[in-house]
Amino acid sequence: MRVKTEEKRKCILEAAKAVFLERGFLGASMAEVSARAGGSKQTLYSYFASKDDLFVATMLEKGAQIIDPVFSTFESEDDLRPALSRFGRVFLAFVSSEEVLAFRRMIIAEGARSNLGKLFFENGPRRGWTRMTARFEWFMEQGQMRRVDPWQAAMHFQALCESGPFYRLLEGVLPELTPEMVDAAVDAAVDVFMRAYGLETAAT
Repeated sequence: MRVKTEEKRKCILEAAKAVFLERGFLGASMAEVSARAGGSKQTLYSYFASKDDLFVATMLEKGAQIIDPVFSTFESEDDLRPALSRFGRVFLAFVSSEEVLAFRRMIIAEGARSNLGKLFFENGPRRGWTRMTARFEWFMEQGQMRRVDPWQAAMHFQALCESGPFYRLLEGVLPELTPEMVDAAVDAAVDVFMRAYGLETAAT
């Protein structure tokens, strides 16, 4: 009986990340991933039931390293505006990184013909944004936000952060987002969000 280990799982995910980035989702194969990870396809399938599952796990591993701690920090913040500003900067820098952009483009390309996008969203982003909605409810109770649907507010904040230069980057119009561009985009996003959802009693 084979014993699953976290070390082997991480080895598989590293191999999978390299294969997906080199081949794209359609061009990647479980056989190549297992070969690079130094094991058999049988071992690979004992960890991940399908290529879709492996792809999603690879993306979530990346997010767990960077974004999960940022959501945790946001949950401990007491002042809405600086909390959004700090979160937005890390979030936008993360989603505009070369690797994450490549994976997101794969998800968009596959979304219309597979369950990949839904599988990823339900197991990753939805969980993170749900954590933000819980903190938004706390900010509402503290009188820093208007009483609104917290999920809608979280989705609006994501959209505001990703508006403008990020979409030009996603489309390939821009080669990268500089730190200055990230700062400007997040400052604008926070300002619009606070005008829409913030209360005058909120700290500035």
